[in-house]
Amino acid sequence: MRGPHNIWRVIRVGSTFERTGAMKFLLKRLNVPFSLRIIARIIGLPFKPLGHRGDPLQPPLLRAITALGPAYIKFGQLLSTRPDIVGDEIASELLVLQDSLPAFKKKTAIDIIEAELVPKSVKLLNHYRNLRLPHH
Repeated sequence: MRGPHNIWRVIRVGSTFERTGAMKFLLKRLNVPFSLRIIARIIGLPFKPLGHRGDPLQPPLLRAITALGPAYIKFGQLLSTRPDIVGDEIASELLVLQDSLPAFKKKTAIDIIEAELVPKSVKLLNHYRNLRLPHH
């Protein structure tokens, strides 16, 4: 039942980008036609309160990415090395993700890993525990 979870994840990312101002920034910098920018903003507006706030001291794009967590930060780091894909302005803003981020607690990392891996490993173990092997 991953579908609803993934839909929620997309809504959370979009709403975080809308809430932090990153959506407006990206749509403009990526030269999205004005009419599509308006449509994207109208669609995102009702979901805006569902997004993470992020650190208001950061620029909108960094604020959104850091609010979404380590996987998004890693993706931002990757994109910062590809101005041919995202453009020079966005790539230079993402460069901050390379080495200027505050560290997060080890417990936070462990909690994230356990939340993602433990339920899957338990499900996998239960599957093999219930599996009947042929007798020889």
